[in-house]
Amino acid sequence: MKSKIYKISRWIHKYFGLLVLLFMAYMSLSGILLNHPDLIQNASVSRMLVPKQYQPDNWNRSSLKGIEYLGDSLLVYGRQGIFLSTDNGKSLQAFMQGDYPKSALGKRSNHLYYSRENKLLLCASNQGCLQYNFKQSKWINLPLPNGDHSIIKILNTGKHLLLVSKSDVYQTSLHNDKLNFEKLSLKKKKYSSYISLIQVFFQLHDGSIWGLPGKILWDIVGLILFFLSISAFYIWYYPKKWKRRYKREGRRASYKEKNVRSFFFKYHKKLGWYFAIFLVLITFTGMFMNPILMMTLVNGKVNSKYYPSLKNENPWYHKIRNALYDNQQNQLVLECSDGIWVGNYNENIEFEKIKLPVRIFGMGTTVFREEKPGVWLVGSFGGLNRVDRNENQSEKILQTKKSDNSGRPASTFVTAYEKLPDGNHYIMGHYKGICNVKGEKLIDVFPMPDKIRKNSKLPLWNYMFELHNARMFRGLIGGFYMLIIPLGGLLCLLMLLAGVLDYWLTKPKVRNRIN
Repeated sequence: MKSKIYKISRWIHKYFGLLVLLFMAYMSLSGILLNHPDLIQNASVSRMLVPKQYQPDNWNRSSLKGIEYLGDSLLVYGRQGIFLSTDNGKSLQAFMQGDYPKSALGKRSNHLYYSRENKLLLCASNQGCLQYNFKQSKWINLPLPNGDHSIIKILNTGKHLLLVSKSDVYQTSLHNDKLNFEKLSLKKKKYSSYISLIQVFFQLHDGSIWGLPGKILWDIVGLILFFLSISAFYIWYYPKKWKRRYKREGRRASYKEKNVRSFFFKYHKKLGWYFAIFLVLITFTGMFMNPILMMTLVNGKVNSKYYPSLKNENPWYHKIRNALYDNQQNQLVLECSDGIWVGNYNENIEFEKIKLPVRIFGMGTTVFREEKPGVWLVGSFGGLNRVDRNENQSEKILQTKKSDNSGRPASTFVTAYEKLPDGNHYIMGHYKGICNVKGEKLIDVFPMPDKIRKNSKLPLWNYMFELHNARMFRGLIGGFYMLIIPLGGLLCLLMLLAGVLDYWLTKPKVRNRIN
């Protein structure tokens, strides 16, 4: 019975392993790079190596996130940077002089703020905040207390300017000639809360659940997975090569060649056994980083008191996704991964959690701003809504699928919304680009210059991310790309478990030989 089990498990480990060899190798290396975005933030991938679906067209893929008017001219900003038009959008030229970041990731403009009264133009970029010097006609980097990092939003409260990042909020007085930002210490009311199961799986998959030590451990596990892939290929391929060579030339494998294989075989078994639990955990959670299986986690929750993560002193750390300032209530509103929080930023009080009568897609809001006092615009991949805060009611601007709790996106993945001075409303879709409020694609509103397409690059981090979640293969196999991660993960999981069983079944025999 034991020998039959061993035969089956050995077959599964060998042939399933060969099937997923390349899959494991690129998953391990891309995962390590994704764990350290700061190391590759200035690296970009040429347009020639980027699939067509990732190249901007009609201002899609967040190429256009907003429009800011400077008198008779206008600025178009988004993932491709900032562009100036003096003819109402008919022609555009780059507006990225001076200290403006040059890398594909750094030049992404998340938000622009312009005050005609103070003649102040600020840009929230992925590598900090910049101020435009109109006299010198160039951008100047503004120093922040925690150094340069991604800024999401710039808000005017009437008294202060606020810079909002993923973890912090910075403040400076509007009445100072020079902008000196200081970090605010915003408190958060504690609730008997639950952590989303999706968040738990994400943080288990990249090791961030245990902070930096967890990420470093996962890097080591990633390198071991890569070693296991290379050694598996060597152990399988080279004996076959030696046999073919012997039949052809009569030459046997050399002592050195046999030693190399012996080295790979020995440490393939040992490292696979010692790190098995980590490899299984990464593989199992990775299977759910896919729209198909992620749906099963939507309603799952874990009580925060059982959540094993390292506690960070900053309650907002890597949780802020968007922000607005409510002029009616004089409150700062932060849209975070754990809900929406409101409070007075300049008072020593705790921010409280609120619930809006709209469905926000799991990735967070893409449109989050005050349309007029008491009325907010709230948009995400789940649709676009106008929210009346006084009545706690919402009006659908665009929602092409029934609003429910399934977690499914709408037909148009809303990334931005603009109302122009002529009264026309436009929605930016992730795939379609500029659309009308019905979600129908429009191509003649702001023609996208060919030079933007030709000069476009994809940040290396995003390239690795798209490879890691298999979306890179969508152009080749369509919607079937969603099966790559769950099926590849399942084969990896079965292969790993079979390998553990193999080692366990053969280990006593090794002991008997030694004795």
